Amino acid sequence: MSMSMPSTCARAAASGARRSAEADATGQQQLITRLLLPVNHEHLKRYCQQSLTRISAEYGLLADAQVLRHLREHIPALSLTNARALFFILLNIDTNLKQTLMDSERSQQGKCANFFMNLRRHVIPEFMSNEQSSAIAFTESCADAWSVA
Repeated sequence: MSMSMPSTCARAAASGARRSAEADATGQQQLITRLLLPVNHEHLKRYCQQSLTRISAEYGLLADAQVLRHLREHIPALSLTNARALFFILLNIDTNLKQTLMDSERSQQGKCANFFMNLRRHVIPEFMSNEQSSAIAFTESCADAWSVA
């Protein structure tokens, strides 16, 4: 006696394969959403390290500059919240990181553009102007800005 797969399972499997193929063709989709997950804490730190290197090269900063050296030394010990906060601040500066995000979100480039504008015009200035603001509130504002972009 043999059993065949129900037709609903076959459709779901084909749909999952199609989504996987789409993700492979366009790069890593939903990068911001994925980076907000706690499981990607180490990836966030790696992106921050890479971004600091690109920013120093792009703006002609010395790699040994005190601020950059200080940040690089402290990135491995950053909490998840502080790593997220640093990532969003670096995203506002690093044009290559923005382009990576745009490339990974080909179907949502308008959303990315709105997010970048909200980050630059509202979220980061509000965070920088309020000394009482915390990294938690800042990252929540960034996540909210991504959700509504």
